[in-house]
Amino acid sequence: MNSLLDSIFSLDAMGFSNPDTTFTWARPVPLWGWVLIFAAIVTLVSLSYMRQRSAPRVRLALAAVRVTLATLLLVLASGPQLQRDNERIEEDWLIVMLDRSRSMQIPDAPGPSGRITRDRQMQDALTHSADTLQTIAREKQILWLGFDSSAFETEPPTNDAANPLAEPLGRSTAIGASLESALQRVAARPVSGILLLSDGQSVDQPARSLLRSLESQLIPVFTVPLGNPEPIADFAVRTVRAPEVVFADDLVTAEVEVERRGSNAGDATVELIDLDTQAVLDQAKLDFDQDGLARGALSISIDQPGVRRLGVRVVTRADDLIDENNNAELTVDVVDRPLRTLYIDGYPRWEQRYVKSLLMRERSIRSSSLLLAANRRYLQEGDVELVQIPRSVEEWAEYDVVILGDLRPQLLGEEALAQLREHVAERGAGLIWIAGPGATPHAWRNSPLADLLPMVIDSDRPLPVFAEPVTMSRTPQAESLGLFRLQLKGEYGAETAGWPAFLSDPATGWSLLRWAQQIDPSRLKPGAQVLTTLTPMSGAGPSEPDWPGVLLMRFGAGASAYIPTDEIWRWRYGRGEDLPERFWVPLIRQLGRASLARSHAPVLLRVTPEEALVDRPVRITVELIDQALIDAQPSGVRTRIVAPDQSLIDLRLERQPDGKGRFHAGQWTPQRPGRYEIRIADPLLPGVDVSRTVRVSLPDDEMRRPETDHALLRTLSQRTGGKTLEPQNLAELRDLLPNRELTVAGEPDIQTLWDRPIVLAVLIVLLTLEWVGRRLIRLA
Repeated sequence: MNSLLDSIFSLDAMGFSNPDTTFTWARPVPLWGWVLIFAAIVTLVSLSYMRQRSAPRVRLALAAVRVTLATLLLVLASGPQLQRDNERIEEDWLIVMLDRSRSMQIPDAPGPSGRITRDRQMQDALTHSADTLQTIAREKQILWLGFDSSAFETEPPTNDAANPLAEPLGRSTAIGASLESALQRVAARPVSGILLLSDGQSVDQPARSLLRSLESQLIPVFTVPLGNPEPIADFAVRTVRAPEVVFADDLVTAEVEVERRGSNAGDATVELIDLDTQAVLDQAKLDFDQDGLARGALSISIDQPGVRRLGVRVVTRADDLIDENNNAELTVDVVDRPLRTLYIDGYPRWEQRYVKSLLMRERSIRSSSLLLAANRRYLQEGDVELVQIPRSVEEWAEYDVVILGDLRPQLLGEEALAQLREHVAERGAGLIWIAGPGATPHAWRNSPLADLLPMVIDSDRPLPVFAEPVTMSRTPQAESLGLFRLQLKGEYGAETAGWPAFLSDPATGWSLLRWAQQIDPSRLKPGAQVLTTLTPMSGAGPSEPDWPGVLLMRFGAGASAYIPTDEIWRWRYGRGEDLPERFWVPLIRQLGRASLARSHAPVLLRVTPEEALVDRPVRITVELIDQALIDAQPSGVRTRIVAPDQSLIDLRLERQPDGKGRFHAGQWTPQRPGRYEIRIADPLLPGVDVSRTVRVSLPDDEMRRPETDHALLRTLSQRTGGKTLEPQNLAELRDLLPNRELTVAGEPDIQTLWDRPIVLAVLIVLLTLEWVGRRLIRLA
């Protein structure tokens, strides 16, 4: 029947046979209206034909035709039509957000055979719930987003192990900002929920406005916490500082700084090992402060010349989060040549006699000693005969360490003092001052060497001295440098090498220093380090600190040390030469290392800072030591930077105008974290194999804060009406997601019937019938 109607009305797809179409009126009239209208039509037509003289059958037939025609016209005026509604269902969306920050590389998540990374835990959870996610994908639209500091689109993970997710390298995580970015991507779309897989680390908190927006839009957040909820301690070697070049038989001390992250549980020990033999050379227990930092000093005496490869490693009893950051390497170049010293004093005294004799009998030291009188006549002693006081920088360069006793600067002359100052500042020589009551240090106030005194001298009067004997004690600064270890391990019942307690005990009598200068701590220069302190025999007052003793100060390439007493010789009483030797020899050798390093290498490479930050400039400086290289006057020096991925960065260092042709410098800004090696790669410097290692980290490095923040994720789910799912229970998500799909009604399709050809034909037929009938009865 419907097909017949379609044929009659010449309808195609949108016809009566289409189940989606319905018959409607453009101007609908209620049924009672049609009844009244039809009755009115019948009445009017009946009245018009009632008085006609034709046969009743004819009048009835004509009236029927007119009623039909009038009714048809009114039907057509009401707009008969076929209507097909246009409705579409808009699927709701599920937003899946995957944490792609560097903290996802932390291996603290439980795995089938040990700890795995948080990223691996997330990928395993997605793989195990792949069927559930595929089912959801057939019902909803899924938007896959990665996020760190903001959200970004990413490819959905696959079950193909050969195509895992990209390595998480985000610098920081901002969950709040990432959620806001994700909502902007699905604005005005129905969202059934957000699935957030993260360890909870975030530099921001979800804003109240964001939480209110999620609540008002009924968007639940389902969180999947990754990683271990209980923090696991992670010990990391932060810095290692050790001399690069030392004399044979030197006591090499490596200063180690270790950082403890995460849990505060567990102790740690730091060891110094020989990388070639794996033998443990020294070890120290670490004591961490409230900031999680610990410092230790490891020492070894090396007698064989050559390059020695050493390593530092942290050993823990507790579980350690990341093993790779527990180690560090260093190389020490041991040079077998005697240390060269020049000792000049103004008159014979007990300390002068002892130090002179010590230098002469020490086989690793080649010394020259002078007693310089006021009339410039001098008495020479030592291993090497001195023809005259050095009168040029080259002559001063013969000495690694210069010791100045109690004499006036006029005896050396302004020119010689200026040359000595340059020797310390530029060639790395060491200068040791031995105080005395006659001239040192007050007479040197206006001399060229005044800058090398660790304290400020503002008077020509001698420094005040203690009114009573004093004792000396070592400070942590000296311990970190490996200096003043006057007591060996096992000696006098000591468990470790260090400063003997009896030297700081005035009750011994012989440990008292009966003459010492009283240096005001407020007069120390900013760069001065206090290596020992002095305490009066009667003891320091409750508000009176210990007084500075031995002072050390860097000056240019070298350093100077100040000894405020000339009574160290008294420690020989009852103990022989051991204590004074262990005081003087390591100190002299410490100050001679910078000169050794500069004389041993034709080029010095410096990097500042060695612990750099991403997007922060690093200054690289090359200093030419070899005079032949300086005379060549290169306009620049080429360096090569090896990145962690072994890619190469070439950097040209420009000659500095104020460096006398010796210094070349440039800046480099690292873009990624990691360990970089900087090498000299200039064809004008053949055979120069010098490199430096720089560790670059992020300003807000998540790896330094490895603990998770699952509480943040739980709070986020609770506030938004979601739920916290364990990684292994991710398949529950489908049953928890609400249905947010929308039915959207569009403009309906209309097929009018009043303008079809069949309608016109029917009208014409009806009109024709009535006209013919009226003609037959002679009414037309």
